[in-house]
Amino acid sequence: MMTLVKYETKASCPPIKLFRLINSVEQYSNFLSWCKESKVNERTQNAIQATVYVHKYGFQFYCPFSYTLVSKNEIKVTLPSGGPFSKVSGLWRFQGSSTETQFSFELQLEHTDHWWMKFFLIPLLKKEVKNFVKSFAHRASFIQ
Repeated sequence: MMTLVKYETKASCPPIKLFRLINSVEQYSNFLSWCKESKVNERTQNAIQATVYVHKYGFQFYCPFSYTLVSKNEIKVTLPSGGPFSKVSGLWRFQGSSTETQFSFELQLEHTDHWWMKFFLIPLLKKEVKNFVKSFAHRASFIQ
């Protein structure tokens, strides 16, 4: 079964500043409450491989991920599969003007169809994706 979890909002900055914020992985622990540490393992012109140390709901774990520039308006996100998910991928999308950016983050989750996925884990992930995107929008409001 495939589930799409997506949240869209606006940020009070131009798209290039939001793009830079998203790519500033080293700064994530400054504004994402669940991120206790973040580091870039490798950075090229079109890709970033990084790891964040997550501490949320009493769980602590390292989560490797990569960002790949698809276009000036999209960043592909690759995340590890495992646990209840056979495939996990994501996408940042943004467009806007010199003062505002409409942007979204989505996760595509491939998983088995269990009742606890539908009634517990997917609603929890929807809430977390919403909070994740709102954190970026809030932080973007401080970008000069």
